[in-house]
Amino acid sequence: MIWMYAIAAGLLLLLAVHPFIIYPVSLRFFRRRPVSHLSHDGTGRPALAICMSAYNEARSIRRRLERLIEAADAYGNATIHVYADGPQDGTIEILREFADRVDLVVSHGRNGKTYGMNLLVQRSSSELLMFTDANVMHDIDVIAPLVAPFVDASVGCTSARLVYDNADDSPAAATGAAYWRAEEAIKAIESETVGLIGVDGAMFVLRRELHRPPPPHLIDDLYLSLVVLAQGKRLISVPDALVHERSATEAEEELVRKRRIACQAINVHRALWPQLKRLPWPALYGYASHRMLKWVTPFLLAGAGLCALPVAVALVGAVPVLLLAVAGAVALTVGNRLRIGIAQKIVAALLSLVGVAQGVIDSVWGGKTYAVWQPAESVRD
Repeated sequence: MIWMYAIAAGLLLLLAVHPFIIYPVSLRFFRRRPVSHLSHDGTGRPALAICMSAYNEARSIRRRLERLIEAADAYGNATIHVYADGPQDGTIEILREFADRVDLVVSHGRNGKTYGMNLLVQRSSSELLMFTDANVMHDIDVIAPLVAPFVDASVGCTSARLVYDNADDSPAAATGAAYWRAEEAIKAIESETVGLIGVDGAMFVLRRELHRPPPPHLIDDLYLSLVVLAQGKRLISVPDALVHERSATEAEEELVRKRRIACQAINVHRALWPQLKRLPWPALYGYASHRMLKWVTPFLLAGAGLCALPVAVALVGAVPVLLLAVAGAVALTVGNRLRIGIAQKIVAALLSLVGVAQGVIDSVWGGKTYAVWQPAESVRD
């Protein structure tokens, strides 16, 4: 009987690490798919509508818009559209200072980012649509590399590469930044093989003809990019297009953020699964590996631990196992309280897993949507 528990624990552990280790290694065996590119010389660039939603961003929105206008001017054929989702901190007044350059839509109540982005798309008529977050920064020449791959008819969506700049601020920020570096490394391999399996909302561009308005209660970035994938087009990462953002500096903030993101992701999965299950097998393998398995990683790890428990008891006895578990919990608790770096990083990682598990439960059993949410204060500068 013990060997069955050992095998089960091993299989569950393999499934848990598959999205992070086995999956990217397996992609090395897939055929590379090169992408053609447009010239960056500024001639013949397709029209682009830049869409952004803002909530309480008064501390940074002026600098963000100034940089966005510079980027639009550098690209040459772009318009800027901003939706203000009921901010209460002076964001609207700052946005109105840019009325000569920005198509501004103001809501005095909160309707959510997706609702606002849908409005902005309706108000534009460009060939390409760019979506970006209000809390990211980038170089002036970020747009052209994102547009260049669209000369290839197989490309339906391009994504910038996100970098977290504040890894030194706290152990929680360092943990978040390390996780995202690994995520971007996996995306780079995906982009060259099966294509990206969804994008994040920091900055991405898609063809208007592929845009399908997401329901307001679903998060727009994952929904839109997976719809492009379901229509048979490629999603690619553009390494030359970098955007910068701050990671949450408090582990408790990251738990809340992970909970929201996981819930939103599962909601999108449930809405689009009838289409996604018909993907070609390489993309379906990528989706199952990079998305579905990653969302259930906390449950897989918990299952592996429970299956390993009777094996450990059979090998060394119940008392040593109990003492080891208690000692580990005490060490982490004390180390976190004393702000010992390694303990804080482990706690931050564990809380992130707890957040993901809570988010899955929120979606499947709680019926939550997170159509609106309060961003973490520490990600704003």
